[in-house]
Amino acid sequence: MDKTIYPAMQSTTLLDISTMTAAAAALLDDDIEAPTGEALTSLTLQLRGHLNLLISELEQRCDVARPRDVACAQAGIGEAQRRLAADPSSLVPVRQATLLARSIEALCRHFQRLAVPG
Repeated sequence: MDKTIYPAMQSTTLLDISTMTAAAAALLDDDIEAPTGEALTSLTLQLRGHLNLLISELEQRCDVARPRDVACAQAGIGEAQRRLAADPSSLVPVRQATLLARSIEALCRHFQRLAVPG
């Protein structure tokens, strides 16, 4: 394998994927009661922050990834960006947070796939 890829693959930000997926699970896990009120607002802000970090990191990793992986990751990034840009008042707050959580799950999978050289 070409060793020049490794420096580009290294993360500029330490992402805590387990924390991100746990935050998403707070909305997507049927066994956990979804937060409401201030807790939901706080979680939504946390999810938005996670998405911004994931998008930035994935965009960097796409520079050195295989074309098929790049296409999949870019589709997920585009969807996440649309969800971040959506007017929050157009959706019920828990629905907005759930959509963000689904993007977190998808981007975390892309991140893990792109983290493995080859």
